[in-house]
Amino acid sequence: MKRFLIYILLALTMNSFCQTGILKGSVRNGVDHTPSRFITVVLYQNDKLITGTNSDSTGHFEIKNISPGEYELEFSFVGYQSYVIPGLQVFNDSTVYLQTNYPCPNSQNKSKKICPFGHSDEIIPIVYGLPTQRTLERAEKGRCELGGCMVTECDPQWYCKKHKISF
Repeated sequence: MKRFLIYILLALTMNSFCQTGILKGSVRNGVDHTPSRFITVVLYQNDKLITGTNSDSTGHFEIKNISPGEYELEFSFVGYQSYVIPGLQVFNDSTVYLQTNYPCPNSQNKSKKICPFGHSDEIIPIVYGLPTQRTLERAEKGRCELGGCMVTECDPQWYCKKHKISF
């Protein structure tokens, strides 16, 4: 009877160790889509640091033994604005695969009104969200560019009328 109880306890204990998930992914450069090497990847739950890792030389990362739940995944690198993916769900005995671009191609130019081709004339702001009548009038006169209603951290802030590019 003692042995039977020990086997039952061992089986239950071993089963509880399997109640975790895995997060695997790759990070690519947002500009040229090459692998982003050595990016810091940090997992948070309710603003509490859970664990972290770095992407390898091929841009891949893996985080094991994650308890089921909802998480935020943060990507960061020195000199760049961090990027957060909220609402990431991890389930028992499952692997979440994720592919993302980081750094964002527009994250360095938020305050600089300089076209990638080197000039600063004919640069207008890009306006996001539901436009007002005044914003529509400004857009018709070519004093701003409408960017749409969806807003992300990776949206371009400026539009070059000369080269017709957003940055």
